[in-house]
Amino acid sequence: MVLADEQRSLGDSYDEIPYESTPFADTHPGHLACLARLHGVNAVDPARCRMLELGCANGGNLIPLAARLPGSRFLGIELSAEQARDGAARVRELGLGNCEVRQGDLLAMRDEGERFDYIVAHGVWSWTPPVVRERILSLAAELLSENGILYVSYNSLPGWRMRGMLRDMLLDHVRDVSAPAARLATAQQYLDFLEAALTDIDATNAHYLRYEIERIRTAHPSYLFHEYLESFNEPMLFRDFVQGAAGHGLDYVCDIELAMQFPAFLGEHVERLLAPIGDPLERWQQMDFLVNRNFHQSLLCRAAAHPRREPDLDRLRGFAWFADIKPPRKLDLRRAKAQSFTMPNGDTHAVEHPLTKAALALLAEHYPGAVDHAELFAQARNLVRGQGGASFADAETELLSELFSLYATAVVGARPAAWAEQVDQDVYRVEPVARQCAALGDGHVPAAHHRNIGLDAFSRWLVARLDGGLTREGLLDALVTDLGEGGGLAGLLPPGTDAQSVRRQAERNLDRLLGVFRRQGVLAAE
Repeated sequence: MVLADEQRSLGDSYDEIPYESTPFADTHPGHLACLARLHGVNAVDPARCRMLELGCANGGNLIPLAARLPGSRFLGIELSAEQARDGAARVRELGLGNCEVRQGDLLAMRDEGERFDYIVAHGVWSWTPPVVRERILSLAAELLSENGILYVSYNSLPGWRMRGMLRDMLLDHVRDVSAPAARLATAQQYLDFLEAALTDIDATNAHYLRYEIERIRTAHPSYLFHEYLESFNEPMLFRDFVQGAAGHGLDYVCDIELAMQFPAFLGEHVERLLAPIGDPLERWQQMDFLVNRNFHQSLLCRAAAHPRREPDLDRLRGFAWFADIKPPRKLDLRRAKAQSFTMPNGDTHAVEHPLTKAALALLAEHYPGAVDHAELFAQARNLVRGQGGASFADAETELLSELFSLYATAVVGARPAAWAEQVDQDVYRVEPVARQCAALGDGHVPAAHHRNIGLDAFSRWLVARLDGGLTREGLLDALVTDLGEGGGLAGLLPPGTDAQSVRRQAERNLDRLLGVFRRQGVLAAE
């Protein structure tokens, strides 16, 4: 009875404060397939797979996948009746026959004979009672296909103890407040107090709390509630998670953050100190301790699939690569000289080998498209030779090694080479799922490779009109009209802006945003 009440309370809180549900790139079956294959598990082709998401909210992660992968089947289970109804309505409106969002309790879920190639439990594990966590593992043991992959995200020790410090403070402050909306408002007020009170305190905990508060401010309000104010949030050691999974006949494949499985990424000194630890699982646990890790995204499979503990780099030849990256202004392919490539967030990555530099430049040119490894190697080799670096042009082994390092640190992404995500759109048209997100007031639209783009008033206005019915000039005319007095975008420009300036600014911002949409695969190239 107590457990039923706990589950009911959990569902009610998600009904009142729905969790923001967005595409989560790490759960794309193409990404999971590459990681699994790299570790010796022959995961199913993402274009013809069956995927189950446990705790799918309103389908924000699942529905864009179903729209992009019509040959696959997607099923989402959600405890919150309100969110499940919303998700099911979205699926119906889009006419997606390969997707279903269903209300259900994981504890009551039974084996109906269907097997799944990918099972995703993102944002569920740490935030549910122990019996539910056990049920996730037992369900996976029942429902995974022969080479199926289970993805589970969870808060981990020791790092989450620092984040838990703020949770303890917030829970104490809202201890006498029971209604979810009131608890959230009270917690937000307390964050204001903490932020002001900590301003002049020069202590380690104060620095960390200020950092956490700033991070929470940039997130959707539902994150504050469900991460810090829910009844359950139980982090655990990585080692304990893996051992618990083994009790259900599941074996550890790898972590989404591949770099965290290689001590070399923490420096030669750490690599040398950890080298005597023969058990890879224990070595990875010690790395968690060293970096104070607070979050894991672990992949599991059936023990009978016998995953490799070390990746097989030869498998990289079966990948197609993509990268949203900006090359240096002048590429030097004649010598092994470090040059910086820039990510969208401004981070830079130095690359020395001419063949790798050429490959990254080609991926930047093709983005959001993915390039098969064989084709990428051939094009990069020709480019290096053509610019005087013939002595470097045939070094495919070095290219594979450096691509793996870039993949492990998420500078480049990969999909199985036999399949790469295709976006079949007309010019000035976005997918129906993107228009639906904008129409329903979501704060995002899905982009290429299962990423997402945040929406403001202007971008939401534009997405709603990108149905293929307007030319660029038509879009510009509509924008100018709506920026005027009484228009839907009135107030975005300063009062008294003359008509010529309105049109000039509208044109500049329209072209800028159309460029972003094209680059991110929301809009096709002309």
